[in-house]
Amino acid sequence: MGKLAIIGHKNPDTDSIVSAITAVDYFKNVFNIPAEAFRSGKLNNETKFVLEAFRVKSPKLISLSDTQNAIALVDHNEIDQAFDELDFAKVNYVFDHHKLSIQTEKPIFFRAEPLGSTASLIAKMFHEKNAKISKVTAGLLIAGILSDTLNMAGPTTTLEDKEIVNSLNKIAQVNIQDFADRMFAAKSSLEGISVQEIITLDYKAFKIGKFKLGIGAWETTLPESVNEKKREIIKVLKAKKENEKLDYLFFMVVDILKQNSYLYIISENEKGLAEKIFKSKVENDLMFLKNIVSRKKQIVPPLIKELS
Repeated sequence: MGKLAIIGHKNPDTDSIVSAITAVDYFKNVFNIPAEAFRSGKLNNETKFVLEAFRVKSPKLISLSDTQNAIALVDHNEIDQAFDELDFAKVNYVFDHHKLSIQTEKPIFFRAEPLGSTASLIAKMFHEKNAKISKVTAGLLIAGILSDTLNMAGPTTTLEDKEIVNSLNKIAQVNIQDFADRMFAAKSSLEGISVQEIITLDYKAFKIGKFKLGIGAWETTLPESVNEKKREIIKVLKAKKENEKLDYLFFMVVDILKQNSYLYIISENEKGLAEKIFKSKVENDLMFLKNIVSRKKQIVPPLIKELS
């Protein structure tokens, strides 16, 4: 089979990166299969902080030459979220916690569970095989879970996620609250981040029925630091929508501490759709969404219901 390439989604977040890295250990320890982790885009500041904290090198940016053998996808299974040159015929494994959309030409190993993160799933797979988890791997998995569940306060969090973190921390021995605070401080930092990157570093494309849409997100403890750039952000969003011929484009600024969001509204089309779904008013191109922070669980499902 050759070396297995393990790859997360475009515009990778912390869960996507650490799931790829730790899955390398899983395949080596459990199946003695050589593997290498890759990334499908630029690292965000939170992920950089996590890798530096555990002294782990960033995965290499994926290229076509890296995918000549078998492929494992982590944290995604939608074609629009995979790296552009992906040959799905070479995908042998998928590990995910999102809704299912993939179609394959052959039987593959596919595992998806409604957990708060793919890191939770990878940890669960280690435990099921009684495979040894190193201190670094445990720390990385905790980081992925904390990131995707907003320190286990977000709506995607399950009891199992919390139990997995407690189990992993018997190995990692980190101060969870302090580490989460430092992660989110890094996540909130706009240092070295352009307006273009604010909307694309955590961006996902979707095909719902006949409609193409994109949803970007920026999670922060300081939403005002992003919202003060609203005019520039909306200009970039409008250009992206036109260039990519999207039917709808949304961008949400998530307030990690208060567990609310601000949804950017760039045209009458988005305004009508958002008002119909979320029953909230638009003021100065922003719609305030109380207790809504999850794209996966609270934004995408009602869009699918309305647009399908």
